Amino acid sequence: MTFTLIPYRISGCCLVSLALILTNGPPGFSQVAPPQHSFPTQSNPQINISNASTISITSWDKNEVTVTAEVSGTSMQTDEVKIKPDKKKLGISCHPATPDRKIFLTLRVPAKSVLQIMSERNEIQIKEPVGQTTIITSRDLIQLNVPETASLDMQYAPKAVEHRFPQRGGFSQTGIGSRVQGSGQPYVKVIAKTAEVIVGRGLISPVTSTTRFNIPPATPARPVVRPPTLAATTIARRTSSMSRALRKSNPQLIRPSSRLDQSVPQKPADSEAEAVRLETYLVNLNVGAIDRAGRAIPGLTKADFKVYEDGVLQPISFFAPQESPFNLVLLLDLSGSVRDKIDLIRNTALQFIDVIRPQDSIAVITFTTDVTVVSHLTKDRDDLRESLEYILTPPSGTAFYDALGYVLVEEFRKVKGQRNAVIAITDGEDNALQSRLQKTAGNAGLRSNWQGSFLTFEELLDGVTEADALIYPIHVDPTAPQPINNAVVPSAMLRVQSELTALARKQLESLADASGGRLYHADRIEDLKGVFEHVAAELRTVYSIGYTPTNLNFDGRFRKIFVQVNKPDVVVRTRPGYYGR
Repeated sequence: MTFTLIPYRISGCCLVSLALILTNGPPGFSQVAPPQHSFPTQSNPQINISNASTISITSWDKNEVTVTAEVSGTSMQTDEVKIKPDKKKLGISCHPATPDRKIFLTLRVPAKSVLQIMSERNEIQIKEPVGQTTIITSRDLIQLNVPETASLDMQYAPKAVEHRFPQRGGFSQTGIGSRVQGSGQPYVKVIAKTAEVIVGRGLISPVTSTTRFNIPPATPARPVVRPPTLAATTIARRTSSMSRALRKSNPQLIRPSSRLDQSVPQKPADSEAEAVRLETYLVNLNVGAIDRAGRAIPGLTKADFKVYEDGVLQPISFFAPQESPFNLVLLLDLSGSVRDKIDLIRNTALQFIDVIRPQDSIAVITFTTDVTVVSHLTKDRDDLRESLEYILTPPSGTAFYDALGYVLVEEFRKVKGQRNAVIAITDGEDNALQSRLQKTAGNAGLRSNWQGSFLTFEELLDGVTEADALIYPIHVDPTAPQPINNAVVPSAMLRVQSELTALARKQLESLADASGGRLYHADRIEDLKGVFEHVAAELRTVYSIGYTPTNLNFDGRFRKIFVQVNKPDVVVRTRPGYYGR
């Protein structure tokens, strides 16, 4: 008898729940089993596991092993996970279809089990598990969560350390490499000659029958100082509210020279310099003007507009008609299921170039956990097309907040004050948002092995409010049309996924509204061509207006903006206001 894991897709989720097909007999015969799969064993089975990314192990008093498997990215392919059971031994081998795929296993095993876990060049042996043990493995790093009672044999793991979290906060680190300590269950031995090993004790509560679909957090044993990304470090070193927030919450993102600069008292600006700053303070607005039928209103002049700030009429000092060129950034989310449609995304981006006016500059940036600049702002369409040919499949994960923040502070840095817009193709489901919902839902449905953005959504929204760029999110979910088998997908998982999708859409709409842009929807990536044409048409309705506020008391308070057109039946759209600071 052989067992092959096959998937049932969950709409919009980067991890898929699995059903098991038991094949026994003539070809073509199959039977669907429940999503958690049980195998009878003796009281002390040998369990061999190879190439899983994350393993959660819980003991119980039954003589059987249960296995739940999940995979990052798109649906699991045939033979990615194979199970070979018998009474004395159970073999679980993982064969990721691509190097960046992550396979997650949750096991319940008899209390006298012996487990051998192989990953890359490392090996972990666990005897007589109690409570819950969690293992996250890669070639260069092993993270272990073990019960307080665990005996640790690190004689062959010279780079092993133990992290503890005192009640007063923080954590302590103790080197335990090349040592043996403890004498209780479970008995854990690690063989990792070059990999770093980080051990935490008692940080995860035991799994119960109501949480059998849980996968532990990506970093359960490690108070991680996260590896900095290009997007986050770039935002941190620029000047914006997002930059200040990141430097405060993630000091590791600050360059050493910047730390030195912060320790030196800054000389206060003299009154004359401050006066110059205030006199040159310009609020830039991108104002769309259409009629009741949605048609663009051409030919409007400066005299046709009135701008009010907190109800006070403001003198317009800058005006650009709708024919003026735009700087446009096409921001492409390549995480999740989109990864399998790179060619389609590339062709769609080429179509976007064709519908944008020749005088507009275009940049293309992709993102997953970090950003990749495919092309900086350019009017050279041939160069753009050549650059698009080199879009590659990057590591998975979604850090949308950081990616959009990067565009605002970096790609528009040298064109600040000009007509700027971002067209972001994404489902908006940042892994940081997934983690937030996972906590509030008690880990009922969502699981992600990626950490998401450094920026919070609130920090990003604040940055969008102070920027002068239009945001046009195009919400696309390439997994949406896939069927869902409710018989094998936990209702809690479906509920939480539905909440995630709804909240992500709401956040995208908030970003669009805060900038004066608009949220669009594309049910499929194939629908993007039509959406691009709508966005391009809307950009042709945009006038740019600048004014120096009459209120020069920059106290950080939010100031409301209202724009009026001296023409009948004209609908205007712009950002609702800004923070005066």
